[in-house]
Amino acid sequence: MTEEQKKTEPKLLDEPVKIKELVFMTMYTLEGKAWAYLGLTSHPETQKPLKDLTEARLAIDAIDALYKLIEPILELEEKKDIQIRLTNLRLNFTKDTTPDRS
Repeated sequence: MTEEQKKTEPKLLDEPVKIKELVFMTMYTLEGKAWAYLGLTSHPETQKPLKDLTEARLAIDAIDALYKLIEPILELEEKKDIQIRLTNLRLNFTKDTTPDRS
């Protein structure tokens, strides 16, 4: 095997990825999309902003559903982290959907 092949060959893990870790990765991906659909960041695949509150709500609800699914096996710090992330998303969603009363 050449040095070039060694560099491009994928590294194998010692153990398979745990489902909990896959759920975390999915939640973080959904969180990024929620922020993008709230219009607060650009979408990574287009590098452009696009606000869509229906999509944002779906992403937030999906994170919440996944959180409820794995909550029993989470450590306290992991629970706090996800709860804070969900609260921030919900507050920004509510701010965007509440009529301005000024």
